[in-house]
Amino acid sequence: MLKAKLFKKQIVIICCVALAGAIVWISCKTKKSGNGIFKLLTAEQTHVDFVNKNTVTDSVNILDYLYFYNGAGVATADFNNDGLEDIYFVSNQSPNKLYLNKGGLKFEDITAKAGVAGTGNWKTGVTVVDINGDGLKDIYVCVVANFKGFKGHNQLYINNGDLTFTESAAKYGLDFSGFSTQASFTDYDKDGDLDMFLLTSSVHSNDTYGDSTLRFKTSHDAGDHLFRNDGNKFTDVTAGSGIYSAPIGYGLGISVGDLNNDGWDDIYVSNDFFEQDYYYINQKNGTFKEEMKNAFGHTSLFSMGNTLSDVNKDGHLDVISTDMLPEEMRALKSTINDEPLDIYNQEVNAGYYYQYSKNSLQLNVGNGKKFVDLALYSGVSATDWTWSPLVQDFDMDGRKDMFFSNGIKKRLNDMDYLKYLGDPNVIKDFKTSRFFDKEKINLMPDGDVHNYLYHGGDKLKFEDVSAGNDMKDPSISAGAVAVDLDNDGDLELVTNNMDAPAYIYQNMTMENSKEAKPSFVKLSVKYTKANPDGVGAKLFMRSVRQVDHQEIQTSTAYESTQGNNLLFTFLPGDKPVELMVLWPDNSYQLIRDFALNKKTVITYVKEKTQTVADVGQFITGYIQGHSEFTYTDVKANVLATLQPFETPDFNYYNLLPHTYLPHTPAIAVADANNDGIDDIYVGGIAGEEKYILAGNKGGTFKKIAVEAFNQFKDHGDTEAQWADINNDGLTDLIVLTANHPFIEFEKTTPPRLFINKGNFKFEYKALPKVNALVSKILVYDFDGNGQNDLFFSSTIPFRDYTMAATSVVLLNKGGGDFNVAPAKQFADLTGIRFISNISTADIDHNGADDIIISSEWQPVHIFLNKNKKLVKFSSALLDGQTGWWQSAIVTDIDGDGKADLLAGNWGANNKYNVNPDQPLYAYNNDVDKDGKNDLILSYFYKGEYYPFRPKNDLEQELPYLKKEFLSYQKMADKTTSEIFKDNLTDSGRLTANQFSTIFISDVLNAKEITALPYLYQQAPVRSILPINNKQGDVLLNGNFWGVVPYEGKYDALGLVTAHYDRRTKQFAMPEYWLNDMFNSQEITHLYPYKNNSGSGYIITTYDGKLMLITK
Repeated sequence: MLKAKLFKKQIVIICCVALAGAIVWISCKTKKSGNGIFKLLTAEQTHVDFVNKNTVTDSVNILDYLYFYNGAGVATADFNNDGLEDIYFVSNQSPNKLYLNKGGLKFEDITAKAGVAGTGNWKTGVTVVDINGDGLKDIYVCVVANFKGFKGHNQLYINNGDLTFTESAAKYGLDFSGFSTQASFTDYDKDGDLDMFLLTSSVHSNDTYGDSTLRFKTSHDAGDHLFRNDGNKFTDVTAGSGIYSAPIGYGLGISVGDLNNDGWDDIYVSNDFFEQDYYYINQKNGTFKEEMKNAFGHTSLFSMGNTLSDVNKDGHLDVISTDMLPEEMRALKSTINDEPLDIYNQEVNAGYYYQYSKNSLQLNVGNGKKFVDLALYSGVSATDWTWSPLVQDFDMDGRKDMFFSNGIKKRLNDMDYLKYLGDPNVIKDFKTSRFFDKEKINLMPDGDVHNYLYHGGDKLKFEDVSAGNDMKDPSISAGAVAVDLDNDGDLELVTNNMDAPAYIYQNMTMENSKEAKPSFVKLSVKYTKANPDGVGAKLFMRSVRQVDHQEIQTSTAYESTQGNNLLFTFLPGDKPVELMVLWPDNSYQLIRDFALNKKTVITYVKEKTQTVADVGQFITGYIQGHSEFTYTDVKANVLATLQPFETPDFNYYNLLPHTYLPHTPAIAVADANNDGIDDIYVGGIAGEEKYILAGNKGGTFKKIAVEAFNQFKDHGDTEAQWADINNDGLTDLIVLTANHPFIEFEKTTPPRLFINKGNFKFEYKALPKVNALVSKILVYDFDGNGQNDLFFSSTIPFRDYTMAATSVVLLNKGGGDFNVAPAKQFADLTGIRFISNISTADIDHNGADDIIISSEWQPVHIFLNKNKKLVKFSSALLDGQTGWWQSAIVTDIDGDGKADLLAGNWGANNKYNVNPDQPLYAYNNDVDKDGKNDLILSYFYKGEYYPFRPKNDLEQELPYLKKEFLSYQKMADKTTSEIFKDNLTDSGRLTANQFSTIFISDVLNAKEITALPYLYQQAPVRSILPINNKQGDVLLNGNFWGVVPYEGKYDALGLVTAHYDRRTKQFAMPEYWLNDMFNSQEITHLYPYKNNSGSGYIITTYDGKLMLITK
């Protein structure tokens, strides 16, 4: 049942509230210190002594309230308008505190006088906003109520102007009582005043168990709410607004910003547990449309805080969200991260979205239509139990850096602890008495972790510099802000800590730059009476080399608010050129005179602004020349829907690196009736009809049933190709049937040949049965007799992962009759293992096509046709590049008349961390002495090699490990050699030392290899097609979903054009092809297509759509 399986992640976190579910589940880079810029100040130095004290009682503890350890928020604002940012801390259980900034990083506690200590049993987030337009900052505090005896309502403290405040939530209609997390204020309807989005976080109950249709139900206490400002009162307008207000929303992060550059505020919500994050696009009519599945390939699983920031300074806001993936090996291998595959599939089938336990860095590559997660590539995916992400240029070098606040009081997801909870005697204790509850809570391992600081570098790579910035010591830091507390230009850090004094990190960048201080522009704005701080204003700072998009918004990171001052910095030698301020009313100002290194207030003056009919178009044009990449919207016409295969690879052997059987049935494209228009063979899984879509003039198709095909209706088609086998001028069809590497050879189905008799009539002709797992087809005249022969390549061998695969060559005797070529005749070719793709080209310009083979754990192979004989080309440069090659073509890309190689590899956006100095290994030994070889992937981490897969996965294939390592902790930090000892040998060991997609100019005489720019490295490049535009451009198809949840599906590429600049001799960044129907999909087939009116491409997607796409 879904109650027992689908939501095991939430059950784990509750630990004991739903203990039965947890028991069911249980049964079944090196850091560098760098030059530090931050100095942690003591409470004695700052006089900030706030502590968010977490107190366990019999009635309130982690067994009763799953968010008991989640901490609280912090806000900074200038509450007395003296030019200094003050600090307000929220305490979950104790009084909140307000500290007045006295200058020199000294503060005074004025809570008692101010009257802002707060009420309620459990307080969470804080938002600062001038709600009544009097020029004074007000405070809105969120409260959890109506659960486990928690009482109270959200509080609105109106600033009286004398450093006292009056609680007025009821007066404004904002005294919401429920499970509040944080509020964000925005003029979403552009009527001039500020409205409010209220984020809530559900609690587990019977209402939260079920499929994703629960998303459309409503819950007052647990659901999010949208409040419209109707003057002096706010009205709940959630119903009909497009905002979900469901019992399954576990909201922990809220950010507002213009993600599609149309001038209107959009909303991003981070949801914990099984429910997806929400991406709300403002529809400009008072409603929103949730677009997560169209724009994002996946999200974080345990999504916590989030922030919007233009990370790469290209004018588009990106999304950064946090999760709880540990970096350190002991924590990583002893805690629960991603779901087992079966649970994951159940969740997806129940309508929940793809989610993985890691931080996400979602780069906006499609003006809000497409985001790609680069966190693994960028090095910021694993920061442990992370709450607040802050993205700012802390060292003021012109590139954005990242700070992550970290830690939880107790590790609720520790596997050994959960195993302990599964003991029958422990269960009995819980059922009969609560006397031992506190003792059991104390048995949970501590979860305090140091905060992380990353220095931003080139190509969106980030370096961990935590240790050199007073961030070595573990803490429990939740809410956090980045703010200039001492008015010197650089940004300090403030965190709200549990059970310890709050942190204030002084930024020493300006102090340490006494001779040549960094240049910066510090800005705030002054807008209208109803919105004096200009909340929702969008500022685009254009320098010579960058465009930085920043906004004035009221919520940030996790349950927090930072001041309204925006800091713009510049690369060395760069300077500001022009600032565009897009005001909330969609008018804008252009400013070209800047006061450097001091604060400037930009005042809204209507007479000096201009308006445009389409603000979004204006902004896009403004930043177009400054984006690294481009995008284009393409048309997609769905021709058919295919039933995908149920690929059982992991069911047969769960330690495989990825699946090898295709997910969607075969298709093949060619002109089958010689009318000049391409036709499509549409294969199917077993039991599905196989047919032809005959192309007609104008791009339409007619479905044609073929009797010969459906003699084999009970076969599943995995590969198909058109070719003239009998030299009669008609293209015949070869079809491969689904065979799995872990079934017996006697049960396999041979390839099928269909001879084209004209007018879409076909005749079946048997081919020899071959002893191979056939995966790819190459039609090629191997013996030079003018007849098309067949090469059937094998992906992996039967039963044994690293054994030499057996591919075969069938020699055409004429008329479609074939003999199996002797194994020795083409031994170099047929012995190649793990073949992913095959292509041909006349590489040496001798008039005969040569063969290029992409394969895993090996280099790209080239066979030259010399006088009708295949000769393997050998090159020290090429032969040393062992990768997981997925595709390769040879063509003249750089325009010098010589053959260049473009080879698609697995990419760098993964957990393998492969490079020539730290390759990935695959061992294939009989570890447990049961007569069958076992596959162990081993990867490099901090000087040692560790098993890639976690203990649970290894134990499924190697049960003896359960006895050898009785606890997860005992195995967690053990290296591969420590776990398997002498049972692994180098004999048969496979090595991959290169995962980059590469370009080699003049491949036969090459001296160097060039990796394509970093955005091409974000997913496996599965296929490559030349584009016939006489410029050497190619179309790349990237993405792959056939991996376990711990690895996470690859979805950060898609269809892209790679433009090679023959003047600079470099590849430009990709041009993304965008359409909602395939933006985030894996494209499983890609073929060129032509008809009488032009050309396009035929694709199939992971969800089974067969489409014709045109630009």
